[in-house]
Amino acid sequence: MNKPVISIIAAISEKKRALGFKNNLLWKIEGDLPRFKALTSGHVIIMGRNTYISIGRPLPNRTNIVISHIGDEGIASAENLIVVDSIEKALEEAKKIEKEEIFIIGGGMIYKSFIDIADRLYLTVVYDEPEADVFFPDYSQFKKEIQKEDHLESNPPFSYVIFER
Repeated sequence: MNKPVISIIAAISEKKRALGFKNNLLWKIEGDLPRFKALTSGHVIIMGRNTYISIGRPLPNRTNIVISHIGDEGIASAENLIVVDSIEKALEEAKKIEKEEIFIIGGGMIYKSFIDIADRLYLTVVYDEPEADVFFPDYSQFKKEIQKEDHLESNPPFSYVIFER
């Protein structure tokens, strides 16, 4: 049996890898959320507690796994929502459900915890350096650029880039 691909998806700044500020995304890039939805729909998504709280609800058409070290306190139970207390348990639950691709959707600590075991990165690289308090981990071990789509006419300019190890 093949193991599912573990993919990380994020929007980051080009130079500093800025990811968020005060538990919010840094940009509202036209087309980025529809792309996120198209890539992750029908799959398992794993996120940290703060990311879940910032979204405010389970994302539809996906199994949502939330990693929370304080359990499900403050998280209302919902269909397609699983709360676990460790990365290991999140992966274990995800692999019971998902056979193709598991998506890691944030936040910063979750990305840092998964970067060494991820197989693929779906990055929206934004050519802008706003104030940030959360940063994406170093991903220099991902050497193989699979696809790149530039949107340099946008404000701010960005590229969709897919990397594999």
